[in-house]
Amino acid sequence: MKWVLVIKFMFTLSFLFSQTDTSHFIKVNFLYGSKPKRKYRSTEAKYFGGLHGGHVTIQIGDNDYGFEPVGGVHIFPRKKVHADFIEVQLNGKLRYHKDSKTAAFIIPVSEKQYHDVERITKCYNDTTPFDYAFFGMRCASTTHEILAKVGILKKKKRFFNVITTFYPKRLRKKLFRLAKKNNYTIIRTEGKASRKWEKD
Repeated sequence: MKWVLVIKFMFTLSFLFSQTDTSHFIKVNFLYGSKPKRKYRSTEAKYFGGLHGGHVTIQIGDNDYGFEPVGGVHIFPRKKVHADFIEVQLNGKLRYHKDSKTAAFIIPVSEKQYHDVERITKCYNDTTPFDYAFFGMRCASTTHEILAKVGILKKKKRFFNVITTFYPKRLRKKLFRLAKKNNYTIIRTEGKASRKWEKD
């Protein structure tokens, strides 16, 4: 009887430790959409997407990965890919300039999740997985797909992922809800006053 209790106790401890393995972290980095304020139109740049644009990437250690168009954006996805899954080596720097409005979600993950994210992003970086298209996979839906593959977000068929994660703000709102539920740390910058920034 004692041995049965000991085995049950050890099994319980093992289960608890497996559920709380959060010694690893990934960051999901959001750049908010923006446009120049009226009196700064001659000096501020215009960015793709304007207020409904922005960008989102996944950071693993000191490397940041994001899906971007190359040589123009197709309306619908094509076999001839106009896209690249870019790796940026940060060398201890922030992913986006301090004058930009940003939100970085620090997400605790298990060792397995960490290595799975690392493997997927390196694979996408080696071979671009799909075309970048206005009505297709873009930075937000690609990030959602990766986070879903490792169990951070709910998995969806690609068609529904594209529809429900059409641009970064939609994904950002999901992560704000998840951060509130799981007490994720969020690091934010407000962005310079010469631009009109997207609101949450």
